[in-house]
Amino acid sequence: MTDRTVCVSTLSLKPGARLAQAVRRNDGGLLLAAGTEIDVDHVQQLIQRGIEVVHVLQEETRDAAQIERDVAAAVERVTRLFRGASSDARNELAATVTDYRRRAAS
Repeated sequence: MTDRTVCVSTLSLKPGARLAQAVRRNDGGLLLAAGTEIDVDHVQQLIQRGIEVVHVLQEETRDAAQIERDVAAAVERVTRLFRGASSDARNELAATVTDYRRRAAS
């Protein structure tokens, strides 16, 4: 099995999770390195520092067909959100959100 990166609220973070990306302080200094296995003290530290979300590795359990359905559903939700009157700025935002959602679902 392979891993995928998911964004998790620090309030939902469970000990044993492994960071997919480094967590940095407001000044840019390293707080926790990518690959760090989270423990109870790490969760407490993140919450106290006001860090709301982190990216963790999660085992990929979906098959290719399910991933394709999840991506299609994510794109459809964004399309529904941005339906109606449009502008260049709105179209650019929609494209950015679609790209983000596509990557997050895959």
